[in-house]
Amino acid sequence: MLPILFKIGPIPIHSYGLMIAIGFLTALFFIQRESKRAGIDPEVIGNAAFWSLLIGIAGTRLLHIIMFPQYYSWTDPIGWIAIWRGGLVFQGGPPAVLIFLYFYLKKHGIQFTKVADISAPFLALGHGIGRVGCFLNGCCYGKETSGILGVSFRRFPFSAATPPTGSPPFLDQYQRGELAPHALWSHPVYPTQLFSTAGLILICVLLLLIRRKWHPFDGFMLPIYFVFYGVFRFIVEFYRGDHNPTHFGTLSDQQILCIVFVVFGFALFFAMKHYLAKPAAEKARSA
Repeated sequence: MLPILFKIGPIPIHSYGLMIAIGFLTALFFIQRESKRAGIDPEVIGNAAFWSLLIGIAGTRLLHIIMFPQYYSWTDPIGWIAIWRGGLVFQGGPPAVLIFLYFYLKKHGIQFTKVADISAPFLALGHGIGRVGCFLNGCCYGKETSGILGVSFRRFPFSAATPPTGSPPFLDQYQRGELAPHALWSHPVYPTQLFSTAGLILICVLLLLIRRKWHPFDGFMLPIYFVFYGVFRFIVEFYRGDHNPTHFGTLSDQQILCIVFVVFGFALFFAMKHYLAKPAAEKARSA
């Protein structure tokens, strides 16, 4: 766990925020590069990305507040906006961002579906880089394991001070009485943050390969992204140990959102195929 990488004078540089920034800038670089090749003004894409980032963070934070209200209090007003401490639920971002992008791109005369095909793979890449920040921050951790994949998180700062401060998995186990009073390391847990990074990079590669070999209609990358992400995240959730709320039997609320993503992805694919692919084919035949 390394929540603060370094300081510039009195200003701490948080690993969580820095990795989100690196992921965003990496995705933006590739999206602007491909947009320029496709004849789309990269400056418009850059402006859209900036506002999308702000809207996306607001949406992911809002969903985290809804799902984890116990972590927020009016006695700590900064905590509601302190995203550098962690506390974002990805599924809260896409709906608001997509609505914004549709109208923003339409206003600038740019085809939304074309930008979606360009952007989808690199959004997964940027998201994957951002997940490294979760690992360094210690949030989004996995269940305890005795396997070779297990990772121990330490007390922070690295001392035997009581009461302890620091990594969420360490504090979770400590508060449950599973660790000795002066323990310095947690029991090993699955590094689900890195599972997420690996899975998102794989999604990026798969989307790029699919896009190269198959193009049934403009915008088809978007629903495929929803399906891939929903399936992958559903599986990762079985290894999570950070107490995601459960209101639907044995499935966590996150897994229910994943099912919604998959169903929405399939529905969107066939809707777009009907309304976009069929008219385009008829137009090509009549030309």
